[in-house]
Amino acid sequence: MIRGTREEILKRIGNSIRGHRLQANITQQMLAERSGVSLNAIRHLESGVGASLGTFVQACRSLGKDRWIIDLEPKEEISPIKLAEEMNRLAHAKKRVRATARKVGEA
Repeated sequence: MIRGTREEILKRIGNSIRGHRLQANITQQMLAERSGVSLNAIRHLESGVGASLGTFVQACRSLGKDRWIIDLEPKEEISPIKLAEEMNRLAHAKKRVRATARKVGEA
């Protein structure tokens, strides 16, 4: 789990975006143009204040950091709640006995 306040986390995300932008040797203006967002949107994203999720997604794509977005997708796993419900259902199903059980050989 990521530690820190909401503001600290947003600041770290912004710093990471800034670092990747600088590694790519592009200006904020260039990133804004490539992302299809305003310069102020990139400034806000990098400073960790007031950026939209759309700006984040577009900036990640423009920087080739799509993996960040993919990592947010739910994994194909069984939910612990669904698993418990299914196990409970199966346990109850095994306990049921027919009320009209017939003995072998009866018609």
